[in-house]
Amino acid sequence: MELTKHFKKKFVTGLFILIPLLVTIYILYLVVVSMDSFIAPIVKGITVQLTGRALFVPGTGLVLLIIIAYLIGVGVSNYMGKKLLTYGEGLLRKIPFVKGIYSSVKDITDAFSSERRESFKEVVLAEFPVQGSFAIGFITSRTRIDADKTMCSVFIPTTPNPTSGYLLMIPEDRLIFLDMPVDRALKYIVSFGIGHTEFPWKKQHS
Repeated sequence: MELTKHFKKKFVTGLFILIPLLVTIYILYLVVVSMDSFIAPIVKGITVQLTGRALFVPGTGLVLLIIIAYLIGVGVSNYMGKKLLTYGEGLLRKIPFVKGIYSSVKDITDAFSSERRESFKEVVLAEFPVQGSFAIGFITSRTRIDADKTMCSVFIPTTPNPTSGYLLMIPEDRLIFLDMPVDRALKYIVSFGIGHTEFPWKKQHS
């Protein structure tokens, strides 16, 4: 009986460690296969013209994806690139069915973009939605009402989609400041709070 219990416990523990690893590997595999299947005919056609033989190295699609992603990143860093991106996104958001998929994926990726993380200055606990219960929030700005009172704009995201939420104006002295990176707080929200996570406090701003 004890042996069965021990085996079951260790098996479940190992399974939960393997699942995210296997899912990650599977997604990467699908990306590589999809890119290879798309690019292989083009590469083979070019190599036939140049060498007389159809040549293709598996994984070329992934390398090409990395290069394209880098070039797009460089392209949208300037004014014209941003204008073209905005125009293209506007077109996609007008296409039925496509706009729903694109908007959802875009919102999720935006939540973890460097621009969004930089806009979240500090992680706090705010008393919300009722007295006695607390929610994780991010300070986006501060407004001084008078010499003795500062109001903080606090974005409180929803679970598991942190791109939606509530924007509250809360007195700074009513917030609990956490010594926690923004990335870690976002992961905690997306994962439904699963797993052991400490919430170390830090000294409140004066």
